[in-house]
Formats: sequence, structure tokens, C-alpha cells
Amino acid sequence: MTTDATLESVAESHADMSGADSAVHVDRAIGMLRAHLLERTVRNDWDEKRAHEVAQAIVTCLRESADFPVDEPNSHATRLSRDCLRHALRFIHQNLDTDLSWVQIASAVGLAPFSFGRSFKVTTGLTPYQYVIRCRIRKAMNLLATSDQSICDIALDVGCSCQSHLTTLFRKHTGTTPGAFRAASRRGGRRPMAAPAPVASVPASRFA
Repeated sequence: MTTDATLESVAESHADMSGADSAVHVDRAIGMLRAHLLERTVRNDWDEKRAHEVAQAIVTCLRESADFPVDEPNSHATRLSRDCLRHALRFIHQNLDTDLSWVQIASAVGLAPFSFGRSFKVTTGLTPYQYVIRCRIRKAMNLLATSDQSICDIALDVGCSCQSHLTTLFRKHTGTTPGAFRAASRRGGRRPMAAPAPVASVPASRFA
């Protein structure tokens, strides 16, 4: 599981926290972070940026927990305003070729990471991480079908670290490989699978 995916899982656990069961949710969040840190350490897949993201997420979680009332649940996240959603989606599309993180998107729209994550999911039905992945797949599909770029270059253009990373994501979300998708599109036949829509209720083209 990636850093963003792990932290968003922690955020969802944190979002349902109330005074009565806060200890259970805190233990669950700590367990997820512990497993993530252990996985990173064993794989020697760690750097200062990832450490900073985890640290910032933990600090934000603690700060927001202190603001929760102890006698009533805080399970109803507010929806993002139209302008805030437009700003977030535009930022994502303009920076899709970078190592885009959930914390960066929240910062770009001026919201705390956990508040932004909850509101984004309420508004779109997807977490920021899920939305970014779908945008990467859609852009990759378009480039594979319409350009002569190498798959390696396309991987970098859509924010993947390498061709193998793109292939893994592509296979998981479309059921085929980038190479097979390109071959099918060039034969003029039916594509292996339609591109996943980033957000069903919000056309991505309006914010690109």
C-alpha cells in the first residue's frame, strides 16, 4: 500500500471517531501506520519526504482529535464548495506528472489534510488518492491510443515512477497491460476496457 493510500485509510478511521470509541479508532490508526512503517523499513523504501508526510499526517490527526466534542459523533463531513473542488481538480490535472500527494492537494486548496480528505470523498465518492489514480489511467490511455511516445515516457508523463509502476496500475484498473491496450487501439479494434471515469458527477474535462 502506498503512503497516500495508508494515510487515507487512517483518515477514514479518524473521520468516524467519537468520544465513546475514540480509543478504538486511535488504536486502529496506529496499527495501520505501524504496518506501513514496517513495510517501508523492510523494503528499504524510505526517504525524508515520506517521513515528513507521515509525521505531518500524525500531527494533523492529533490536532483535529483535540477539537472533537466528547459527547457527540463527528461523522458528517461537509462537502467541498464548488470553487474549492474546481481548484483541487485543476491542481491535480496540472500536476499529474509529479509525485502528487494527498497532503499537497490539501495544501493547495488551503485545507487541513484530514478535513480535505473527508470532504473530497463526500463530494466526489472517491478519496483523493483514488481520483488521482483514475486520472493517471485515463491520461495514459489517451496517450497510448493517440501518441507515439514510448510506454516508459508515458509512465513518467502520468506521474508513475517507471514503466513497471504504470503496468501494475494499468493491469489492476483495466485488466490489461499498456502494451496490449496500445496494440488493440492501433488495430482499430475494440479497446480492452473503457477508461475509468475520475468522478461520475464531475466531468474532468471541465477542470482540466
